[in-house]
Amino acid sequence: MKKGLFTTLFVLLFVPTLYGQSSVNWDYKAYPELPFELNTIDLEVTVEPASALIKATGTYRINSRQPDLTQVVFNTSNLDVKEVSGNGQSLEFRVSSDSLIIELQDTLNTNQSTRFLISWESSSPYGINTDVHGNLWTTLNPRSRHHWIPIPDHPEMESVVNASFTIPADLQVVFNGNKVGDEVVSTDEKRAEWSSETSVPVSGITFSVGNFQTESARSGVKEVSLHASENALLEGVKSGLLTIAVENLKKYESTFSYEFPYSDLHIVVLPDNHWEEIQSGAGIIYLYQNLGNLSTQLKRGIAEQWLGNYHRYLDAPDSRYEFLKALITQNDETVPLLNPDNLQSVEGWNKWVEGIGNMQNQFLKETIRESLPDLIQQLQGVTGWSEYADFWYNETGTYWKTLPEPLLNKENQQREGYIYQVDYEYDELAPSLTLHFKALSEPMGVLAGLDLIQYGFMDTTRSEITFTGASDSVAVDLLSGVEYVTLHPQTDFELNLEEKKPFMFLIRQLRSTDPDEKIEAARQLRQYTDNPDLQLALQDVLETEGEPEVRAALLATLGEITKGASGTEQNFLDQLNSDNLATRLSAIRALADYPDNEQVRYAVRNTIIRAEIDTVFATALNTYGKLAGAEDLISLTERLERSGSADKAINVLQVAVQTDTTRESISIADRMALGDYPYSIKKQALNILLTHEQNQEYWNQTIEMLMADRDPRVRYHALDAVKYLSSKKTVDVLKDRLKEEMDPRVVNKIRRIM
Repeated sequence: MKKGLFTTLFVLLFVPTLYGQSSVNWDYKAYPELPFELNTIDLEVTVEPASALIKATGTYRINSRQPDLTQVVFNTSNLDVKEVSGNGQSLEFRVSSDSLIIELQDTLNTNQSTRFLISWESSSPYGINTDVHGNLWTTLNPRSRHHWIPIPDHPEMESVVNASFTIPADLQVVFNGNKVGDEVVSTDEKRAEWSSETSVPVSGITFSVGNFQTESARSGVKEVSLHASENALLEGVKSGLLTIAVENLKKYESTFSYEFPYSDLHIVVLPDNHWEEIQSGAGIIYLYQNLGNLSTQLKRGIAEQWLGNYHRYLDAPDSRYEFLKALITQNDETVPLLNPDNLQSVEGWNKWVEGIGNMQNQFLKETIRESLPDLIQQLQGVTGWSEYADFWYNETGTYWKTLPEPLLNKENQQREGYIYQVDYEYDELAPSLTLHFKALSEPMGVLAGLDLIQYGFMDTTRSEITFTGASDSVAVDLLSGVEYVTLHPQTDFELNLEEKKPFMFLIRQLRSTDPDEKIEAARQLRQYTDNPDLQLALQDVLETEGEPEVRAALLATLGEITKGASGTEQNFLDQLNSDNLATRLSAIRALADYPDNEQVRYAVRNTIIRAEIDTVFATALNTYGKLAGAEDLISLTERLERSGSADKAINVLQVAVQTDTTRESISIADRMALGDYPYSIKKQALNILLTHEQNQEYWNQTIEMLMADRDPRVRYHALDAVKYLSSKKTVDVLKDRLKEEMDPRVVNKIRRIM
């Protein structure tokens, strides 16, 4: 009987991922065999962030739910279990596959309880995340808790958790619940005491350690705290996020008609998501800067406290649960998030946050929205879409197993609009003007109105004209002495006109009092770069023009004319330090036409080094790539890397490698891919190697080092290098890695390759 109980528990509690699928299945097993409850967990944890090491002891108090319980099975993986004891005496235990089997001191009957202590160490790269900024945090990915703590790793299990953390003295720790103590124990270490106070789901347990600064506010009796490194956020952003948290916590409590389910809310800001599919735990929300809009992440994370933690799902991430969060936050100015690592959860969120407003089945949407308070109050703990669908079926008689795919937003369709070319047939002597319209997109099927304004020397008149179809012509009665005309669409849809005005119309339009009209004139004058009078006319206007955006447009057109002519570069060099961004960008682009000018090359290089704005850097790099050779680009790469601007250096390196005939750029990429750099840089460096390095011997050595990286994304992308290995080496590498790999996404890819 005991053997059968263990076998059933081991099989049902933790089921391996079905790795042969095209997408990862994160699902927990439904109805696992759990013959005991966790009442309390008391942790003593020493964290060494520099080595990603956790040394811990946990005292577990369990309560038997069945008679004759003689052993318990916890999940554990990649942990070094040092000791298991009870009442001061060692207990027999063994580790088998992903299970820790503990023989109890005494047989427990129903409702009897016992305590035992487990000591262990872990540096598991699947359970413990670290980054180059010194942050350490435990993963919230499904079925991952047992990679850093021995525990029955299933959402059905919950417990009160108390934790004492010993950490470096200059760092802070954030855990579920609230901090109840903090003391310095030596010059190098301090101890922080935390308690969840109430039971929290095992699937929502997490902690983070970093150089955090904390700001707090209150939402009723609940404390809301924001934890971020000193320079991670501007002060205004910090206070804004706290305000959003407090306001939306109250709002969603009202929406669900149910109090926030945890004692406190902690918001931790980190630079990179580290491929975390789940971004919030029980009373903890991780905001990742590389996922974009922080306020949207925060609102989504607050909604997830009810829909993902209080209600816990065995099949998350799932797009249907993202629909519920999008529904809750629909009127809260949420937007799609960035998704650089193709997270399933974020992909689902983005689909619904864009499409939920355009659902055709309004009855479904309103029924679900109105049912949420009843669902939260009637269901608790582990639940899921089938339970929700049963509830809605009882209300409506329709079983909504799936959701209708959102339609393309109609506003996006209209935004694409229509495009027409407009040719001006102008007779200055008559004077007469005929406008010829030609559709460059799908032609309109309705009349479009245009406001036509004639500017004369003494007078201005306004009239309305209309046109439609694939092509159309409209005759215009002109004023005597008209200088130029402008067209302004008067439609309820997007209409773009590509006008071809007469040269003198545009020259006179440069004297308009409207900056937008002058900018448009400067842009259209690029059609007349062969006109010998244009350069002088533009320089005359530049001497007196004070509007920065207009100057930028004039410079861009002047650059189209001069095309690197000797003596004209000063027009653009003078604008490299302009306070106006558009002016600077126009000048930088124009300087690309001076490849043999050392002064220009030096000035653009300095612009790259000093650039603080991404668009300035990207534009300057594009120009410098046309001016400098591989040797100069590699020199700039090394200069930027030495100065701590590795993010700039890797972008310059991507340009350098295109023309580098030496192996210097490959060597730098190798150093960055294998070095202590943020993932965004390592990924770009790895892409350079995968594209430009095909040497089999190089990859025989390098792939082993890449596959040992703690970041699963690096291991995942490094698998693309097997195409450069021999068949035998490929098999050996994949088999060896399969024995060690614990990230299901990486395992999936290995199996696909094999």
